[in-house]
Amino acid sequence: MKHEYTEYTLTGGRGSCKSSFISLCIIILIVMFPQFNALIIRKNANTLRTSVYEQIIWAIERLGLRSRFKIPKSETSALPIVYRRKNGTKQYIIFRGCDNPEKIKSIKIAQGYFGLIWFEEKTEFTPAEIQNVKVSAMRGGSKFYVFESYNPPSAKRHWCNTDARTPKKDRVVFHTTYLDIPREWLGEAILNEIEYTKQTNERAYRNIFLGEPTGTGLNIFENIELREITDEEIAAFDYVYNGIDWGYYPDPFAWGRMCYDARKATLYIYDELYLYKHGNIQASNALQEYLEEQCLDEDGKPRFNVMADRIEADSAEPKSVNDFYKWGWNIRGAKKGAGSLEAGYKWLQGLRAIVIDPVRCPKMADEFTLYEYEIDKRTGEIVSGYPQGQPDHGMALTRYATEPIWRHGGE
Repeated sequence: MKHEYTEYTLTGGRGSCKSSFISLCIIILIVMFPQFNALIIRKNANTLRTSVYEQIIWAIERLGLRSRFKIPKSETSALPIVYRRKNGTKQYIIFRGCDNPEKIKSIKIAQGYFGLIWFEEKTEFTPAEIQNVKVSAMRGGSKFYVFESYNPPSAKRHWCNTDARTPKKDRVVFHTTYLDIPREWLGEAILNEIEYTKQTNERAYRNIFLGEPTGTGLNIFENIELREITDEEIAAFDYVYNGIDWGYYPDPFAWGRMCYDARKATLYIYDELYLYKHGNIQASNALQEYLEEQCLDEDGKPRFNVMADRIEADSAEPKSVNDFYKWGWNIRGAKKGAGSLEAGYKWLQGLRAIVIDPVRCPKMADEFTLYEYEIDKRTGEIVSGYPQGQPDHGMALTRYATEPIWRHGGE
């Protein structure tokens, strides 16, 4: 509030309340400074509604100011939120995607100026995009607050990690983790997930929840794009692929769904279900229930047979494949065979992009982004081949699901 800096960069692990803190600051500053308007930016406009827009509404309600703000009822887009002062003046909170820079350049405000700018998920942007927004928006005033928030990528050489280590006179960088947050704010579900990850994969725990760049810079999949895959995109997918990697505990039963666009050489991964300590019948029932909940009609009944979609599963467990087939699933074992792992991974590495929705598929997003070549501790050389022992259930089921594609040249 003292405005000792212009730029405030918040880094940290999952569950560290970065976005909650920034949204509260923005509302407080709007109320404090009558000339301030706010511009909130995501890389893609179609992610605004379900992320920063809802976060700002949460902050307004937590501060008891709902009656002072005009919040549009539209559910289809992130329309401006308006703060109405008693003297009749208005201040705007405007949401924009960086995928249409012309809309940012053309923003006009009748009163005041954009004193507040928030870049959510900074890792999605390029440095040039952030600079272009600043040049377009930071006009007409003498005092600005620029907020940035993100979870540090595993790769230490990622530009966001490098930028955070670079001192800037007018910027403060501060880092939070779930350990700084009261346990009751977080809830038992995420705390249980954190504890499990800590016990089973320390490197993933340190990156995902402590926000440490734990990577070697040797990511196996360098074509990962993490973003929301919208309902509209999913509705347009003409053919979907499903895969299963069998497991019980500590390895999970893992199911995932995806679509492949051959013209764009892009794979879209948009649904997952990971189950622990589920036998075959329990996993079958849980998967059926999960899928049916997504397609209920007005009478609460499934609109179609969710078990009809083809599933490619790990053929190393023929009994599990046969069990699911007996219970009505359209399932078969992947062919696999010598060299299939290498062939499948090389095809995935060669795609223009593997788009993963990190909200719908958090575990697969983590696995793909953290999967790295290993280094021989004795020689310091990169170990050839794909590593064993790193969590790879999502990669495995993806390889099974897309086997009909990459075995036939990707068409």
